[in-house]
Amino acid sequence: MKKTSELFVVAALAFVAGCASAPKTGSSVQNTSDKAPDWIGGSSMEYPRERYLVGVGSADDRSTAEDRARGEISRIFSSKVSVKTASAASESTVQGQGAKDENSFSQSVANSVQTVSKKVLEGVEVPQSWQDNASRVWYVLAIMDKAKGVSAVTDKIKDFDAQIKQWKDQLSQATDKFPKAKAAMKIVALLKARKDLEGDLRILDGQPIVNPADEAAIKADAAKILSQLEIAVDISGASSREVETGIIQGLSGFGLQMAAKDSPTPADITIKAAVDIKPVESTDERWKFARSYATVSLKDGKSGKVFLQFDAVEKSASGDYNTAARRSLANLSKKIAQQVSDGITAYFENQ
Repeated sequence: MKKTSELFVVAALAFVAGCASAPKTGSSVQNTSDKAPDWIGGSSMEYPRERYLVGVGSADDRSTAEDRARGEISRIFSSKVSVKTASAASESTVQGQGAKDENSFSQSVANSVQTVSKKVLEGVEVPQSWQDNASRVWYVLAIMDKAKGVSAVTDKIKDFDAQIKQWKDQLSQATDKFPKAKAAMKIVALLKARKDLEGDLRILDGQPIVNPADEAAIKADAAKILSQLEIAVDISGASSREVETGIIQGLSGFGLQMAAKDSPTPADITIKAAVDIKPVESTDERWKFARSYATVSLKDGKSGKVFLQFDAVEKSASGDYNTAARRSLANLSKKIAQQVSDGITAYFENQ
């Protein structure tokens, strides 16, 4: 990773403000010896790896070397990589409305994990620096006391475990599928966040904490509960039959069950979509382009509330327009199915 995330930059800046009060190292001590200190190679007798995470940075100026040393430690906690791909022959856009509300629980849990990571990284100290008299290059040592980091991570894991237990109790007591789905989705979100913190705990050599929930069983239960929901699909507009078939196939792949067309009772979730498809002008005669559009809404059959609305567009290309159109509609159907599945999960998670 070439750049540390904004989270780690904030943590580093927070440390600058507080490092003067650090009880062990205080301000960075400059080593004036001509002999390179032992920590240049990444290990130190004074700060053994059994007790500390160690980072070494070098640069032509001390400030940059210090940033790089801190970055070496923060990099250890940065394991998520975002990869974006693009193709000239295909594009897709999905925009949700009310996304902030619908993702509030997951976002809150994710923010809790980030807060702990920030707290851990605020414990980074810069005890020593050294300048090579020959090359004039600066070397800086950054350290983190593992025990302090373990304490912060452990406290948050225990907090998540208490919440998991509460939702497990509600899941076992619920009889209706809606509250069951709500409890199951919240547990799944908490388990995901817990796993992120478990990774940090391993990095800090902390003792593992027994998970109070059987993660595999909970996920299986959640999938089973969602599969019991009845979903009705109502598509109108151009090529509506092809899109409806594609959406149903996609949702079935996610374990969601379609309501019977002649069911006397309303479906648990109703999906409505208006579809259109049009050719796209191209300056290259070898390619024909088709762009399909859809406006989608999801309604709670019990309350009548529309809880998710979004627009989707998919562009595809081929030497033949009809082939391009089929590809566009097929890709649009997959995108809609994925967004619908995510939307249903988020809806029950945030009940």
